[in-house]
Amino acid sequence: MMHFQGVPNEIMCRAFPTMLKGLARIWYSRLTPNSISTFKELGAQFVSHFIGGHRYKKSTACLMSIRQREDDLLKSYISRFNKEALSIDEANNKILVAAFINGLQKGKFLFSLYKNDPKTMSDVLYRATKYMNVEDALLA
Repeated sequence: MMHFQGVPNEIMCRAFPTMLKGLARIWYSRLTPNSISTFKELGAQFVSHFIGGHRYKKSTACLMSIRQREDDLLKSYISRFNKEALSIDEANNKILVAAFINGLQKGKFLFSLYKNDPKTMSDVLYRATKYMNVEDALLA
């Protein structure tokens, strides 16, 4: 905003640290005095130092790699799957359902999903809850 308002470099350089918190503030405080002469240079150094901390968007393709392990209970598979699904910004319901089913172990629950094709992830989770309740009742 200051750049668009024509604020001089010197003032932008002095205002910059007031917006910093945590590690960014520590990084700034460790800069050698008078080592940076322009705001553009300050910005470039900041970006080059912190570029590694950038959170990259995950694609829905990474959901296809999540698999229910042999020793995994359905509950733990659902938990892992949901955690990954939440990290994807634009997850389509059809893709979520397909990826979830793709990762399931062969068994009665997978068969029941194929038998009555669920349309939404809510359907899948509702049916999974019913299935887990039946499993728990049989184990008890």
